Amino acid sequence: MSLEVDQIKDLLRNFPESFTEAQIDPLSKYYELVLKWNKRLHLTTLTPPQEFFERHLIESAFSESLILPSVNQVWDLGSGLGVPGMVIAILRPDLDVRLIEAGRNKTLFLEEASSHLNLKNVEVIESRLEAIEGVPEASCLTVRAIEKMEKMLPEILRLGDEASQILIFGTKGLEEKTRAFVHDKKIESLLIPGSNQRYVINVIRSTWNAEGGGAGERESERHRK
Repeated sequence: MSLEVDQIKDLLRNFPESFTEAQIDPLSKYYELVLKWNKRLHLTTLTPPQEFFERHLIESAFSESLILPSVNQVWDLGSGLGVPGMVIAILRPDLDVRLIEAGRNKTLFLEEASSHLNLKNVEVIESRLEAIEGVPEASCLTVRAIEKMEKMLPEILRLGDEASQILIFGTKGLEEKTRAFVHDKKIESLLIPGSNQRYVINVIRSTWNAEGGGAGERESERHRK
């Protein structure tokens, strides 16, 4: 095992809102796989343990904490290296996670990683966003690193129109741009822990309370700034 993987394990164990040992092992193996494949596929520039931990693992764990109780599926659009979808799948084996990725090489990485980590709740789908009809009602749509995010907002919101929830990573300004396209859903911006300018835009269907979303709202309240 490399020094970098040992450091990731230490970071995970010492994080205030600690991860369980059952989660630390697959999360550190996931990091090891990213390091292995990154030389060829350029999955991320944030490979040092501290940066990977803060930007990929913690941000993904934060988004997982916001998922409504009514959700049973997660659709991660433009999954890339598997953030946040792969991490959510590790943290929440009770959720079915679909990783949507258009690039063939990254799709191969996601398939290899999910197989190596024995994630039975993961399905990798090689597809462009435009080819997806939409996601089911009891689902959460996550979007983190799609190119030209603002330009793609209408398409993202179309895909998540029936979803219980949409989680979009971006700046505070992305909230107002989202509001321009959404008129019948609850929208809030939640500052990501440890960041000064990175937010998760939480878009919740108007029926969220009737679907058991109150607990999810209370979780969001803990992180609101």
